[in-house]
Amino acid sequence: ACPIGCTRISRTEKVEGEGPEYETTWAFGASCGIHDLAAIIEANALCNDLGLDTISAGSTIACAMELTEKGALDSDLRFGRSDLLAPTLAEMGERRGLGAELADGSLRLATKYGHPELSMSSKGLEMPAYDPRGMQGQGLLYATSNRGACHMRGNMLGLEVLGLPKLIDRFQVQGKSSYVILHQNASAMIDSLVICKFTNLGVAEEYFARVLTAVTGVPYSTGDLIKVGERVWNLERLYNLREGFTRQDDTLPPRLLSEAVPEGPSKGWVSKLEPMLAEYYRARGWDEQGVPKVKKLAELELAELVRVTA
Repeated sequence: ACPIGCTRISRTEKVEGEGPEYETTWAFGASCGIHDLAAIIEANALCNDLGLDTISAGSTIACAMELTEKGALDSDLRFGRSDLLAPTLAEMGERRGLGAELADGSLRLATKYGHPELSMSSKGLEMPAYDPRGMQGQGLLYATSNRGACHMRGNMLGLEVLGLPKLIDRFQVQGKSSYVILHQNASAMIDSLVICKFTNLGVAEEYFARVLTAVTGVPYSTGDLIKVGERVWNLERLYNLREGFTRQDDTLPPRLLSEAVPEGPSKGWVSKLEPMLAEYYRARGWDEQGVPKVKKLAELELAELVRVTA
């Protein structure tokens, strides 16, 4: 058994199985205004059976709830309606009724009903549980992730909240890009090694270099591996550029940029994305539009792909 133990067995009168994990509990719980743990467990089990991502499914249902409460969508969904979680997920999995529209995700749903700003997503991917207004680095990470608002393509939770390997000011803006870039590069490298990212919470990147050296007989330093991750990140960026993504896609939902947190430890804060984004592009060796410069591509031995940026 894995010593990290990130999963668990839970049961209700209706189901028994693995989960729900942290993100799932948030997506079907706080995000939907639901406090019924049994309903959340059963929703998680249904997503496992249907092959639905729990973050996107929960966030999309929450989006539908807000659209309904604002009068834009005619449905019975309301925040707190735990009794509708399972039926709605079943409709999504089978593309029946309103579920057929929810199955396309929150951005398409919100856009169809005239309120794309109500989709809590970046590049069309729904955000996980971390509010970027209270974690400035996390907001930059969401906005610049090549696959959208994903906490598995780098995660600032360790640095900005947990203090792993050290604690930095979560509201800091200047200089935050260097931390985000390192985490993104390290994440791409760990994915390339096909190992679990949770191991990185306990051991540094040097460990991975030593292990790979021992397995292959080829000497690898920490810097070598981080550069592999940087190459992967830039290749993904080039792919997105070729497919039509631009600087305008490196953003967050308008609510997070303009509506301050109303209460709690992050009261009064919004995401200060623009200054961080400009700094991020410079640190990446990209131009002001987020396009990798020829010098950077040559440094990464990707010069043959310069035509992609033209």
